[in-house]
This record gives sequence, C-alpha cells and structure tokens, in this order.
Amino acid sequence: MEQKNVLTEEECERIYQNALLLIDGGLFSEAYDELSRIPDYKDAAQKRSECEKRKETSQLDTIYAEADTAASNFNLRSQEKAIRLFGTIAGYRDADERIEQAKRTIEEIKTKEREDREEAIRVAKLDEQKRKRRNKRIIRLAIIAGCVAALCIVGVILFKKYAVPAIRYDRAVKQYEAGEVDEAYLALHGMHYRDSSDLVYDIAKDRLKDAEVGSVVLFGAYPQGRITNEKKDPIEWIVLEKDGSRLLLISKYALDAIPYMRYDHYQTSTIVSWRTSLLREWLNSEFLSIAFDNAEIRMLQRTMTYDEMSGMKIADRVFLLNVGEARTYFSTDESRKCLATQYALGYGAYRSSIDETCLWWLRTPAEYVEILEDIKESGGYTGDRAACVGTSGEIIEVGHGILNRGYAVRPVIWIDTEATGAFELNK
Repeated sequence: MEQKNVLTEEECERIYQNALLLIDGGLFSEAYDELSRIPDYKDAAQKRSECEKRKETSQLDTIYAEADTAASNFNLRSQEKAIRLFGTIAGYRDADERIEQAKRTIEEIKTKEREDREEAIRVAKLDEQKRKRRNKRIIRLAIIAGCVAALCIVGVILFKKYAVPAIRYDRAVKQYEAGEVDEAYLALHGMHYRDSSDLVYDIAKDRLKDAEVGSVVLFGAYPQGRITNEKKDPIEWIVLEKDGSRLLLISKYALDAIPYMRYDHYQTSTIVSWRTSLLREWLNSEFLSIAFDNAEIRMLQRTMTYDEMSGMKIADRVFLLNVGEARTYFSTDESRKCLATQYALGYGAYRSSIDETCLWWLRTPAEYVEILEDIKESGGYTGDRAACVGTSGEIIEVGHGILNRGYAVRPVIWIDTEATGAFELNK
C-alpha cells in the first residue's frame, strides 16, 4: 500500500508564509499554487479563493492599462486600439464609458483632419493666384530678354535658375496641400529651394511617428529601377531597434553593388580595414548626398563604430552591420535573406537562381573573426576578405574577396525623429 506524503507543521508554516510573500508581491497565481499544497492549514482555503479572484482582477487591470495608454494618443490608430481593448473587458471599471469617449475622440480627429484639408485647399488656391501673377512677371521678363540676343542667354540661365525651381516648388506644394504626400515628397526631395527642406522634414517625421521594431518605414530616396533611369524612389527601411525618439534602420532591399576596397588602394596596402574601405567612403559621401535631403541629414546621428585594424573608434552617419550585429538583429538565416533592387542588379549584384536572393557585405574584415586553423593552413584563407551574408542568409565569417563587385550593400543608419540641429549643406 502506497504511503501518503504528509507535511509536517513546520513545512506547512513555511509554505504558508511563502504564499503570503507572493501575495504581497502581486504574484497571485504562484501564491494560489502554494496554498493548494496545504488546503486545510489555517485559512489557506480562504486565501486561495482570494488569490483566484485577484489574479483575474490583475489580468483585467493589465488590459485596462494598455487600453488607457492607447487612448492617451491623439490619433485614429491608437483610439481604435483603445476601443478594441476596452471592448475585451466590457463592464469592468469604466471600460464602457471609455469606449464611448474614444469614439468621440475619433470624431474629433476626423473633424480636425477635414478642417485641415479645407484650410489646405484654401491656402492652395491663394498660392495658385500668387503663382499665376508671378508667372506673368516671368513671361514678361522672358519676352524682353528675347528681344536682345546678348541678353537671351542670360535670360535662359535666370529662367533655369529661378523660374524652373519656383514652378517645380509651387507644383510640389500644391500636391502636398492636396494630400498627394508621396508625389510631393519626391518632387521636394533634394530641391533645396525656399522651405522645401522643411516640408521634406515634416513628411519624413510623420512617416516615422508610429514606427516600432520590426516595422517597415520610408525615409530618403534612391534609384531602384533600371540603371538607365536615375529616377529616385522612396527607400524602405526595417526598424531594428528603438530608443525613445531614436531608430536604428537597415534598408529592406540591397540598394547598390560596391566592392569592399578600392583596387588602387589595395595595391598600395594589403590591410583590409573598414576605416579605409571604399564602402565606408561611398556610404558617407556619394550615397549620403543622393539618398537624403538636407532635412533628413539633420535627423541622421553620427554613430561610433570600432575599426578592428587600427583599434580606433570612428564616427559614421551611414555604416554596415558587423558580424555580431547581423547575428543579434537577425536571429535566423531566413530573416537575413535579402533581395536586391533592379538598380543594384544592373551594377553587378549577384542574384541566386533558387530564390533570387543576393549576397550582402558586413563591415567586419575576415582576418579579425575566428577562423578554423585548418582553413588557414590549407591556404583557403587570406587577409583580402571581408565578412558577408550569403544568399541563403548564413553569415560567412571567413569572408569573400574584397575586390568583388557582385556583393550588394544594405546601408544602416541611426536617426533621431526629434533632432533639432541645423541643416548641413556641406555633406
């Protein structure tokens, strides 16, 4: 016959006191389990019943707090979330009243948006009248300039320098005020005329206001079609990290194909270094000037990265992930897979015949990662390599040749949506 395990008075008291501590700490589920071991000891049965009730109340309070947080944000998405959460605890506290309050807030938001649109239309009409008057003056000046051959060239230059930007600006502002935000953004991007950068900043900041880790946002613009067509398209970024108003972004697609090092530099120095790499130079000069308006450059944060060769910390606005970061922010090979844009493919980016994914660079030189000794001894390792991500998403720590033009680039940036610094015209 099996002997039943009977707890001593001392063990029962220990369990009872532990349950009381759990109750004081708000851990009602754990306290309930402890009291279930001594159902007949003191008032354990009564306290277990209280724990069960308070556990349910705690769950309701958690949902209520989340709904209350959502309701405090004055935008449609948050108010709709609040209604949905309060609806799951209907009848609890003032949940029903808060649902009605959120509905009223939604109406207020819609009313404000409607008033803003009407005001934008009114302002657009006034601007259209101003534009027509301005264009008449430009036409008169052009006719006068055409009468004198010597002044004709000057007139054309002035027209291109002032009239064309003015017309483009007016058209873009009209699109913006009419709600055609994407079209206005591309037209204003890089214009550097009047308050065009302020408008670009407003659009960029509005696009980022609801960004969360894992979401895809639009920021900056870069050619992404055929290489014969330099038309820029908005860049899609994946949010890797969020710290208050600061966001760490990596391009969703590989945007271009560039060798890690420049050939002439490598001929004079066999040292593979991120600090002296062509990739770093290109990202923080040519790519920076093409992809971002002055307003967006104001939001870019200088990021300190470590150069393994020199042991120096260097500051970059645009950089690449290293091996550790690629493993941290992308936990699986599948999540690291990346497609290249048509533009990158046109400049030589390799594309897998299996699933059309590409290889993309990491900033870590291969000679600074741990490599099996037999690979070194067999001659399969040299110092002219840099780490990268393969087409199947694996991290290739032993790296590939730094002069290869078939590897694509996924830029990485830290931005601050609340940045207040002055525009930097000299990029």
